[in-house]
Amino acid sequence: MNGQVSNINNTHVRNREYTSRRDNAANVYELQEYLRYISRYMKDIPRVNPDGIYGTETVNAVKAFQKKTGLPATGEADFETWTRIVEVYDDLVRQHRLPNLVSVYPLEVPHLKEGDNFEEIYMLQIMLRRIAKLFKNITMPELTGVYDEKTREAVRDFSRLYGKESSGTVDRELWNILTDTYNAFTANG
Repeated sequence: MNGQVSNINNTHVRNREYTSRRDNAANVYELQEYLRYISRYMKDIPRVNPDGIYGTETVNAVKAFQKKTGLPATGEADFETWTRIVEVYDDLVRQHRLPNLVSVYPLEVPHLKEGDNFEEIYMLQIMLRRIAKLFKNITMPELTGVYDEKTREAVRDFSRLYGKESSGTVDRELWNILTDTYNAFTANG
């Protein structure tokens, strides 16, 4: 019996082929990977070490999952169980993944420079302010949305940290260095 499985909310469809065959190591391994991930968040599910073998460890994890989710606890990964495992896995991945990154560098502008006045300048100033809190030798710009003198000074100070000469403008290379620095310190602090 083959079929396509989609997640609970149908926000995206994944073509995960269901198979009831226990002798297909790739399918068993995939099942074990899902169960292992689920066990990180559902403590009643025993941790499975993916090996592609549908042995006692896998049967016990499937039974525990079935019991926890109100399915008949047979230990068999039938279509209903497989579908529910994929749905729970997808929901957990969505809940626990890192937030999506947003690209805000204006595509039509080759360099950000003093006098520029548009929404993306807020992002530049937000990043510079965060970095200025960590590195005292960077000027703290105001949050104005205007590439003003303090923003230019902060850009020059930041550029010096990386050994780059700067006229106080931000090209795509400097923007990428700035965002990498911002992301590194935001993720860790």
